[in-house]
Amino acid sequence: MTTKTFTHPDLGADGLTALLAKAGFDVGPPAAVRRTVLDTFDGRLHGAGLQLEVREVKGRELVLADRSTTARAAVSAVPSWAADLPDGPLRARLAPILDVRTLLPLLTVSARRTVAVRRDRAGKTQVGIVVDDQLTVGGTDVVPPGWVVAVDELEGYSRAARQARALLVSLGMRPCDADVVDLAAATARVDLGGVSGSPTVPLDSSEPAADGFRRVLANLADAVDANWAGTVEDIDTEFLHDLRVAVRRTRSVLAEARRVVPTEDRSRFRAGFGWLGSATGPARDFDVYVLEWAGYIEPLGPGAAGVLQPVLEHIAERRRVEHVALAEVLRSDRYRDLMTGWRGWLDARWAGTAGRDAGRAVGRVVATRVAAAQKQLLARGRAIAPSSPAEDLHELRKDAKKLRYLLECFGGLLPAAPRKAFVQRLKALQDNLGEYQDTEVHSAQLRGISRELHDNAGIGADTLLAMGQLTEHFERRRQAARHEFAARFAAYDDKKTRQALEALLQSAVSR
Repeated sequence: MTTKTFTHPDLGADGLTALLAKAGFDVGPPAAVRRTVLDTFDGRLHGAGLQLEVREVKGRELVLADRSTTARAAVSAVPSWAADLPDGPLRARLAPILDVRTLLPLLTVSARRTVAVRRDRAGKTQVGIVVDDQLTVGGTDVVPPGWVVAVDELEGYSRAARQARALLVSLGMRPCDADVVDLAAATARVDLGGVSGSPTVPLDSSEPAADGFRRVLANLADAVDANWAGTVEDIDTEFLHDLRVAVRRTRSVLAEARRVVPTEDRSRFRAGFGWLGSATGPARDFDVYVLEWAGYIEPLGPGAAGVLQPVLEHIAERRRVEHVALAEVLRSDRYRDLMTGWRGWLDARWAGTAGRDAGRAVGRVVATRVAAAQKQLLARGRAIAPSSPAEDLHELRKDAKKLRYLLECFGGLLPAAPRKAFVQRLKALQDNLGEYQDTEVHSAQLRGISRELHDNAGIGADTLLAMGQLTEHFERRRQAARHEFAARFAAYDDKKTRQALEALLQSAVSR
């Protein structure tokens, strides 16, 4: 395991290896090494304290490192998905973290590597010193110091590693805060932490509401822009999901910006983002189908996958068509005009046209809007009876989303831990409402797909029968969610929830 890096402003790599040879190390010949750092767009591995690389020296190997261990596995190609990783502990560790996200090459750094090892009398390696110099990233020389030295500590030989570090220090080497990847990332200006999808931005509760709303909306615009290319190229399903959520949050924040944002502008951009949100819906619906398919059919038994394979293929094709159509929308003049106008408006001044709440403290404005959203949610939820139509639950789901978006987008006004705890209480209700609506939508979509496939000569009766069973399974889940609603809502509509929200709102106006 590499435990510390060193460098020297004057000595140089060749000078060091010559000194190591005099000190009794066996110095191998220099070799070209190429290291490609992989992570997800949102930096999931980095967030988990992991670094995944493909290293190419004489062969190609996958290297996973954290603060205490290093794991290696030979690979024939650079992996893109968890399923591409070699079977074994490495895949088992990474798959839950990666989930549905693809691995992307963040940067590739090339170096000349020289390895010096010290062996015991039996010829067994006790410690290695790795010297990397002539560092380049993207054809650009890595910024000074430009070369680093690392001690590879082998299990059971900690003393030899300590002695190697002491030797380096005695030769004038200085501990370095960065390793090869850190230096390359700094040169290439690559953030190894990935792109954050958080809707929360720093806010001062006393600043004008117009400034606070503008900052929140600009952050959401950044999220749309950041996920545009990944959605158009269909790299993985999370790009569309995150873009879609950013669009919906934008509409929700605009809806709550009455008397803050100029009325005409607010209506115009709400309509524009409403169009964009609708355009993203069909592709996302089929994304969910493909992602959740294995779980959907599992209750039907082990033979269901084979019988329903033609249905999955049909859904996958529909998904492809919808993503092509969405990519055309995102490349269109209408989309470009919307986002260009939106960015220009965010950068503009609204003096003289903003609403009467624009100059009020954002903490007080948001606290009022959150309280109103909670009041509306509780009033609608309390009015729902066992005989209420499905539309009432769908509207309640919208109310819950509105409240959650306010809490998340203006989370900078609220203490993080209590806010997240409250959102978890709200999410328990949302999960129930989402299950109810999603299963209803899936049932309707499956019935439509059944009609599309009914006249297809290649679709057998057993497939159509299995589709009917799957539709019935969705219907049973829908009914179970409807039956569970009263208990879920009662668990939310209690004294603890009210007290928690009151405390949050008080902090919004007092921080």
